[in-house]
Amino acid sequence: MFSSRAVLAALLACALGAAAVPAASAAQPSSPVPVVFDGDSDFADIATLAYLCQAHKQRRIDLRAVTVTNNGAGIPGRALTHVRTALGKCGLSGVPVADGSDTGANPMPADSRAWTESILNGALGDAGVPDRPSRIRASTLLAATVLKSAKPVVVIATGPLTNVAKAMNVPGVAQRISRLSVMGGAFDVPGNVFGPDAEKFDGTQEVNMWLDPASADKVFAGLRRVDIVPLDATNDVPITPSYVERLGREGRTAEAKLVHSIVTQPDLTPYVHDGTAFWWDTLASSEVFDAVSPVKLRQTKVDVRQNGAAAGRTYVTPKGTSQNVGYDADPATYENGFLKMLNG
Repeated sequence: MFSSRAVLAALLACALGAAAVPAASAAQPSSPVPVVFDGDSDFADIATLAYLCQAHKQRRIDLRAVTVTNNGAGIPGRALTHVRTALGKCGLSGVPVADGSDTGANPMPADSRAWTESILNGALGDAGVPDRPSRIRASTLLAATVLKSAKPVVVIATGPLTNVAKAMNVPGVAQRISRLSVMGGAFDVPGNVFGPDAEKFDGTQEVNMWLDPASADKVFAGLRRVDIVPLDATNDVPITPSYVERLGREGRTAEAKLVHSIVTQPDLTPYVHDGTAFWWDTLASSEVFDAVSPVKLRQTKVDVRQNGAAAGRTYVTPKGTSQNVGYDADPATYENGFLKMLNG
């Protein structure tokens, strides 16, 4: 009988044809860590992807796949198109991509998706690019990539955790993920749920956890190491006008220029100026891959509320699973490390 690993590897090869994952630059001899990036194509997800592309070029990581969850900030179809465009701008169009997970427990407000779409259309210039469905579902690509890797894989997740949870249904996948860094949760700070359904909830939830609490609970309980980068940490790293100006002045690479283009879009600029836009998703990748991590982690037992007005709330409890929770972030360390990585 074929193993699940063999079946998924064959499916992955069939779906992707002869295309190979682009090799990391040979500039350094060290073996880069294999990485899968799973996000929902918010503006901050695409900025994170730019960071990871440059980390790949520097052999800090080997970016094996990018998966998109369609129950988050991006419009299904468009979210995958934006990922493809961004990879192309960064010179890594051969990285395998797939989308999936069209539904979650709570829907993302339509006006938020339209706002995200406007920002990314402007930054990426791909409003007229036709959407192309992926050949396989995101969870299948994620699982197959993890099982095919000779080394355990790091997963960066910056949207609802639906794809990751589905991939974990495949035997052996959870054991082959060495570390998950997830942007999500709120512990000692207010949540950020918004939209017409927000009044049904108590205001303690962070959006990614609220969109699919059951998947978050499954992932936290089933992986050997989870680093949670919650609002408690991301609130310390706002997108400031002075840093946006610095990105424009000092950014040299395609990745740095892409991030600058994103954070200077007219629909985002007012939030930069009033201090309500943050480096949410990018902090989750910087926490893992920056030479000096900007995030302070504390090992804590955590659980996720599943029902009622508190659904999606992350909280500390002796009955929870042990996780590494970010409780603080240093903005100067983050800004310096992020730009250093972007510039190569």
